Amino acid sequence: MQDKFKEYNNRKISEKVCEVHQVNYWKISIPVRGSQERSLQEFCPECVREEIKQKEKELVKEFEDRQEYFKTYDVLMRESMIPNELKGATFDNFIVNTTEERQLLDFAKGQVKKYLNGMTGNTLISGSTGIGKSHLSLAMAKEINESFKEKNEPKSVLFVSLTEIIKQIKEGWQYGKNASLTEHEAVKKLINVDFLIIDDLGAKNGTISPKSDWEQDFLFDIINNRETTIFNTNLDSSELRTVYNARNSSRILKGLEGNAFKAFTIKDKRYTINKFKGEIV
Repeated sequence: MQDKFKEYNNRKISEKVCEVHQVNYWKISIPVRGSQERSLQEFCPECVREEIKQKEKELVKEFEDRQEYFKTYDVLMRESMIPNELKGATFDNFIVNTTEERQLLDFAKGQVKKYLNGMTGNTLISGSTGIGKSHLSLAMAKEINESFKEKNEPKSVLFVSLTEIIKQIKEGWQYGKNASLTEHEAVKKLINVDFLIIDDLGAKNGTISPKSDWEQDFLFDIINNRETTIFNTNLDSSELRTVYNARNSSRILKGLEGNAFKAFTIKDKRYTINKFKGEIV
């Protein structure tokens, strides 16, 4: 034992014996910071050894947790495409004024509970523009992310705009090596996360028309290799079947019984808020 603690060259063996390890305590004198005095300390060398080993284990566990969180819990805020006006979105600050808005909020909360209880499969929220679909979708993403962390089962959750991803990929076609996102990178990222939230799927701006063959194939590569995706869209089921081909629309709409909410009678919240602000001014 003495050979293993050579750094304590001023040690003395105490008469005190450790009740746990049945070895004599050591006495060492340690300089007092900022003073010429020294303090005398007694300790069991075996207890110290165990404490060091325990701290090493804790540091290794902390490092492993950090690596695990980087691949799971941290993904949502690090890699998601969240508009500035949505970043603070939660269930608590979703404005409820009507029965249908309360039903929509309860539906979103209920879907989170289902996923936490092990459900796999898609969720679809459809409705008119500006009713809070993106707000609730992001709130779901945050709640799923935090809740699985609390269960000590962190998952990767990603909130994206498919339109924005496609835009970045197409920009890469023009800039080549300077592309911010390649098609291969995008597909890999969207396939590998545990929970993918696609915001504003097939955004309806005017004419309802089919997406290009490339966009159809790009979406298929993603959803055909996933079990769980949360969509929100301002397209109804008929319009989805027009915009997306049969193999895509069937995968989007598959198994949605009890996991879809249609809200086409809720008024545009953004319009109402802006109008209210205008009246105040």
